[in-house]
Amino acid sequence: MDMHHGHQTHHGGHGGDPTLGSHGMLVVGGDVIYMSHLPMFMAPHNYQVILQVGVDDAVGSVLRSHRHAVPEEPYDTFIPDDFPMSELDPKGTGPRRTSMTGTFFCGHFERKGGKHPPLAERAVVTVQSIVHFQELDVQAEHGDDSQLSYLCFGRGGQLHLAHRIVGAPNFDQVLTVRPVPSTATDMRGDQLPDDEATLEKFFAERFASAEPVEIGERTDNADHRVVPPERVRGVFFATAPPSGFHGFAVQLEATQEVYMETGDLAAPQQ
Repeated sequence: MDMHHGHQTHHGGHGGDPTLGSHGMLVVGGDVIYMSHLPMFMAPHNYQVILQVGVDDAVGSVLRSHRHAVPEEPYDTFIPDDFPMSELDPKGTGPRRTSMTGTFFCGHFERKGGKHPPLAERAVVTVQSIVHFQELDVQAEHGDDSQLSYLCFGRGGQLHLAHRIVGAPNFDQVLTVRPVPSTATDMRGDQLPDDEATLEKFFAERFASAEPVEIGERTDNADHRVVPPERVRGVFFATAPPSGFHGFAVQLEATQEVYMETGDLAAPQQ
């Protein structure tokens, strides 16, 4: 299954706001719906952004129940009307965007998915929370010797990992994972004192905002990425577990690779 393609028709940067453009999104999740912006190392698309969103019952039912028409693109995408990405910046001082109107596609809107009838048109998506927002430095160079790291997010018992993008060339990957019971330890490797019910509740509720997680003994390149059905040691160095330790580690089992892309994040042409 080849998911390594490049955007063809993204445009933007016109008008008064330099972040104004056509900002395509990957749709992630089920009962709780997220959108992950499909970034590039060129303005105005140089943003890694994850949103928790809401849709009406009719659109939600379609997203959860439709059959995928494009086997090599086993995901949904959303292309909203042009808007300034700056309006999603939680630290911004300008207008705050609370909704987007656009079209849902089965598969990628710029590839084979865009050749099929859309799942929903003129759909209104409400922005419920900003899970992650980071502008990407278009001049930054990626080092393959850095630690493989992801952003962990999710609610209601379903966790996702989005590859943390820093520097070009890079890759955009989103996974669904589950924490393996009885594997949570402190940073020294000793088992956490929290009982399983407490940890289950913690994993179901703690990651409404994305938290960084490093994958032990792996360098940051696409060949070393986490793929199902692997189990890997995830180190949450910036997240305190219920028992209050400074950081913790847990085995994460990858259950689905939702999306994988390298072409859009190639080094920008000089």
